[in-house]
Amino acid sequence: MSVFLRVLWKVLTQFRGYEPQPVGLVSLYRWLAQLPPSKRADACLLLDNVLFINQKRIKAALLALNDAVTERLKEDDIGPERTIYVSIDTAGSSSHVILNMLRDACNLERKKATLIDSKNIIEIAEETGKLKQGAIVYVDDFCGSGKQFRRNRDWSASFIQGTFSEFLLAPVICEEAIDRLRMVGVEPLASMIHYKRTRPLHPDASIIRADAKSRIIKMCLDMHGEFGLGFEAMATCVVLYRNAPNSTPLLLRGNLKQKPLRGLFPRSDDLEF
Repeated sequence: MSVFLRVLWKVLTQFRGYEPQPVGLVSLYRWLAQLPPSKRADACLLLDNVLFINQKRIKAALLALNDAVTERLKEDDIGPERTIYVSIDTAGSSSHVILNMLRDACNLERKKATLIDSKNIIEIAEETGKLKQGAIVYVDDFCGSGKQFRRNRDWSASFIQGTFSEFLLAPVICEEAIDRLRMVGVEPLASMIHYKRTRPLHPDASIIRADAKSRIIKMCLDMHGEFGLGFEAMATCVVLYRNAPNSTPLLLRGNLKQKPLRGLFPRSDDLEF
């Protein structure tokens, strides 16, 4: 099957449900039509390597990950009543929505678990002070470099009173974040580790031909010399239903306000309202 036919199939069957902007045949046509004919095949090649994770898969991953962390905590005699779930308040984060999804699916409040926003330092201090010992489970859908998580977590963690094991529960965590989290004692739990070698535009990857890879990278960098391959040039190729990570190549996201280039998977903050 040709790359274009695979892309058509993915648009019709896999990419539906992207919330910031519907993805379908019309948006695919508009995305390709704005590119010179000579560049459309390369654009399709990149799109063919996108892994789209819909809401159903995110929910299933959250349930499985929560079961895993619950079993680990049972071994240390830590139940839900001594577990604090924390949403990560970073720019563009879906953490609050993801925590609410997990809360409802797992009946966390009925099980007497505590749910807190990471910026609510007063409640963090009060609840950890009451418990003295237990576990803190940070929840998000995606963790890229780990830098934003660390900035947020390191500040809020200074208000923790007592001894608590810490976990980050996220369906997708990038390779770069693993050591950065473990360095401060946060254990990452993910359904998928997004390795550098699995990202078609990353220097460590050899998924697509070198000549096509160079052309696609140039297209991205022509859009923005510093951020064309996403945050820290991570060139991630996973798109979640609520938003594309800011580490996504701009060819897929489009420019800010979608001018001059419209993306197929723009982030919410890329769109002009």
